[in-house]
Amino acid sequence: MSELDELYVMARRVLLDALDALGPHRDAIVLVGAQAVYLRVGEADLAVAPFTTDGDLAIDPAVLAEIPPLEQALMDAGFFPKTKDSVGVWIAKRTTNQQADAEVAIDLLVPASVSPGAGRRAARLPGHDTRAARIVSGLDGAIVDADVMKLAALDAGDPRSFDIRVAGPAALLVAKAHKINDRQGTGRQSDKDALDVLRLLRGTETDDLAARYAKLLADKRSEEAAKTGRSLLEAQFAQRTGVGVEMAIRSAGALADADEIAASCQVLLGDLLLALM
Repeated sequence: MSELDELYVMARRVLLDALDALGPHRDAIVLVGAQAVYLRVGEADLAVAPFTTDGDLAIDPAVLAEIPPLEQALMDAGFFPKTKDSVGVWIAKRTTNQQADAEVAIDLLVPASVSPGAGRRAARLPGHDTRAARIVSGLDGAIVDADVMKLAALDAGDPRSFDIRVAGPAALLVAKAHKINDRQGTGRQSDKDALDVLRLLRGTETDDLAARYAKLLADKRSEEAAKTGRSLLEAQFAQRTGVGVEMAIRSAGALADADEIAASCQVLLGDLLLALM
């Protein structure tokens, strides 16, 4: 693996801090987002080192207990809301060689299909503050396609590790496709999300990926998100002019072969779509 950025190492450390604080609720938590992608497939033969400065945790309300309140557990461990109006975004400050008071965000997310909240943002989990976690569309597969994996620190001086459920590659693909679509044209779009899609396609056998995706399509909790995700992935990555292909090329950087990145996206996504027919 390439040398890891100090901020990414710190983000993993803060993620472990959050999981430690949320220990009584760990069975209800699924690791999602970039840290789940990297845990699953690492670099996936891409000459771009894994990097993220936050952590994303999906919550399954069917398993979540009411005590202790999520916000209390996190604040007792030194986390605080990003702003007084933020929903589901918890911040920890750390000092690094690169930056004083660097902020790492831990996002508590509830899949839209299982959220008890009827609004657009706050999940309104019983027993917890209404702003403790937020509703996210497209994340529904995380509670269907997930496996227990060991999550460890990235620096040798931190011996901690936790066995935690981690979203599977199909669930992560669907979530990334929804995220790319939702943020398109908003100024919040990150090209790295598309490169993570390519990592998942390269780092997962097509047969395994298709079997996991079929599981999402067969479960009522994730069916709608998976169907939409399949259409989004085709639009984003199956053609050279797809927005996902262009994002992946930009994220890979000037040293990467743009034609090779584009062909890899098209071929691997095409293989998955064919397997799902």
